[in-house]
Amino acid sequence: MHIMTFSERPYFHVREDDIISNQNSYFGLANMGDTGFDPAKGHQLYHEYFDERVYAEELGFDGVMLNEHHQTPFCMGSVMDVEASVLARITKRVKIVLLGNPLPVADPLRLAEELAMIDVISGGRLVPGWVRGAGSESIANNANPAFNRELFNEAHDFVVKAWTTPGPWRYEGE
Repeated sequence: MHIMTFSERPYFHVREDDIISNQNSYFGLANMGDTGFDPAKGHQLYHEYFDERVYAEELGFDGVMLNEHHQTPFCMGSVMDVEASVLARITKRVKIVLLGNPLPVADPLRLAEELAMIDVISGGRLVPGWVRGAGSESIANNANPAFNRELFNEAHDFVVKAWTTPGPWRYEGE
């Protein structure tokens, strides 16, 4: 059994007025963009969240888990691969578990390269995971949710092929 830690890493400084007045919010707190975001408070929170992960390693946790959501105050991890790369450098032992890169809105070649690079920096501690994502992720990335499953399957096959095929290779997607 492995013991891991997880937090949504919320930006809890958002004001109720910002939520109510947000004309782009079709899903409650989703699609907030930078409404009500204070970079100084965000800076402080990111550092606190990284410190929590380092402390989890010191306490003996086996891994730290990250997730990704876009344009919402309940998760500041809009680019969890950036956070994973920082953790790869500032931690020594814990697994870095990604609870889902949303493949339908990702560039699969760039994702394959980024994750491989993070895995090398971490010394093989990266545990990638992939998800289809929620409708809010599709809208935030201007992707048609009607093609979500097909985009996921194609990106998944591409990333796996990129990681397992030696030498140059050709891929023609839909």
